[in-house]
Amino acid sequence: MPADLSVFPKDYVEGRDRFRTAAKAAGCRLEAHAIDAKGPDGGELTIDVAFRDGSGMAQRVVIVSSGLHGAEGFFGSGIQTAWLETVGQSWQPPAGVRLIIAHALNPYGFAWRRRWDENNIDLNRNFLINRDFLSDDPKYAHSRDVYACLDPLLNLKKPPSRLEPYTLKVMLTILRQGLKARGQLPASQRPGAWALGRLFDLGLGEFKKTLPVGQYERPLGLFYGGSGPATATRIMQARLPEWVGNAAFALHIDFHTGLGRWADYKLLLDDGPDTEAARWVADKFGADVVEPIDGATAYAARGSIGQYFQWALKECRYHYFCAEFGTYSPMRVLAALRAENQAHHYGRQPGQSLEWPKRQVVETFCPASPAWRGEVLEKGLGILQRALMVTTNSV
Repeated sequence: MPADLSVFPKDYVEGRDRFRTAAKAAGCRLEAHAIDAKGPDGGELTIDVAFRDGSGMAQRVVIVSSGLHGAEGFFGSGIQTAWLETVGQSWQPPAGVRLIIAHALNPYGFAWRRRWDENNIDLNRNFLINRDFLSDDPKYAHSRDVYACLDPLLNLKKPPSRLEPYTLKVMLTILRQGLKARGQLPASQRPGAWALGRLFDLGLGEFKKTLPVGQYERPLGLFYGGSGPATATRIMQARLPEWVGNAAFALHIDFHTGLGRWADYKLLLDDGPDTEAARWVADKFGADVVEPIDGATAYAARGSIGQYFQWALKECRYHYFCAEFGTYSPMRVLAALRAENQAHHYGRQPGQSLEWPKRQVVETFCPASPAWRGEVLEKGLGILQRALMVTTNSV
């Protein structure tokens, strides 16, 4: 049967309403947690959570979350709603099993077509257990210094322009960072000053170690982790103990897009490749799709939701992975985030259009291509079904 691609919503309100309707029809109980910010239409914004319980106390839990990065909610909402409207209508949770489907963890970003929340916070850099690294971690100090050098490129204080030579600017900045990194290497390891390919690789490495891992000094900048817990973070931190209860086992899938090959996916783990947890996920879901978070596809970030849940659920055997689906190139993803951030902060002048950067962000994280949507829908549903099977059979 062809996939029903209408499950991918045109906006946050449509996604939320269809999710709620499908969850109720599937026999779920619902929670709705409102944030203070409002949507573009002035309407309420909520994190909606659907629960389906088997008989008895929950001993095994599956958590399926989406939209932590707001604009990625178009994709995650589609996967969650599609499952509720199909398999979820007849699925009966076994005794002791609880399914939790958390929709639009960043409702502001979803509604306003942003990655970030109402305070420009990247929620997946905001779940910090402590902030000691800000003052005593040499790696973060280096990252902070490099970000300061990248700031003039990343965070222009003016509306975006389609005519800007963005690609050229990025390549020149990467080469400059490569030259700086070259100066830090031992003389015997330094590439020649005109070895552009090697210098570019060094500069790209600096980008990867710095840009996406989070920064905590520039509130209007990309990848800002916040000065304290965001509203959505506080909601999840407060509700998590009740959601999981006294369960001995929890498996958490957090759906994301924007990294990796077109329509392909990786299950990204905070655990290293040789850990027991990584071996368990590889055994249950396939070694070919499992990667450490700092592997070939992604990068190690501070303050992720998985890191916090792992810390908070100390008495539970908790397994987390980010199900990351590929869309466009990293260069295009960065361009979309950068232009939208400029438009959001500096584009509210007469004659300035906010619409094209917003549309670009949605396309970047949930491509309109029917082929892409059909493929990721099939694969996303497969991951969810596999998680339920694994959890049912786990002890």
